[in-house]
Amino acid sequence: METITQTYSMICTCGDTMTTDAESRDEAVSKFRNMMDKGAIGAHFEEKHSGEPIPSKREVDDMIEKTTEVV
Repeated sequence: METITQTYSMICTCGDTMTTDAESRDEAVSKFRNMMDKGAIGAHFEEKHSGEPIPSKREVDDMIEKTTEVV
C-alpha cells in the first residue's frame, strides 16, 4: 500500500517558516514539536527574536498547534 504524504508548514511570528512531510497534520505537529526542543527554541529566539523573552516549550507547542497547515 502506498503511503501518501503532504508537505506542512509552520510559520513563526517572525516570519520564519519550517516545513516537513507527513501523512497527517497530527504527524506534522508532532514532528515540529520534536524539532523545537528547548535548545532549538533558545537558538531560534537568540537569532530571530533578539531581546524578546524566550517562551516556554508549552507556549511554543501551542503556537505549533495553531499555525501548522498543509502547503
